Amino acid sequence: MDIQLVRTNYTQWGVEGHLYINRKRICDTVEHPTRHLPEGDYIISSLGAIGSSFSTAAHSKGNLPSPFRHGDGALASLHGEIIVGKQLLPGVVTQSQATYDRIYDRFKKAFQRGNTIRLRIVG
Repeated sequence: MDIQLVRTNYTQWGVEGHLYINRKRICDTVEHPTRHLPEGDYIISSLGAIGSSFSTAAHSKGNLPSPFRHGDGALASLHGEIIVGKQLLPGVVTQSQATYDRIYDRFKKAFQRGNTIRLRIVG
């Protein structure tokens, strides 16, 4: 499974972007304005940590537990998580829980099939 996060806007309220899975736009994203993952390629190595906090410094080799989580705004993201949903205002998303649940189900199915989940962050 190929995931691409395209960052589109950097503001004092957060880093906004769009999430694509296999080239299809799935949702909007928001990240902390200063504590976000660096651009690059990652392998999502586990489902167990999805939605929970993790330290980006601990995953500098390109493998990390899923950084996606639900939430309302970027400033609540303290450890580099990518909050998913539908953009409402700069740095704020809505429908985050439902969006997160859909992404979680897709990841779960991909892991069950033995697929590799690759994340590319650009912009």
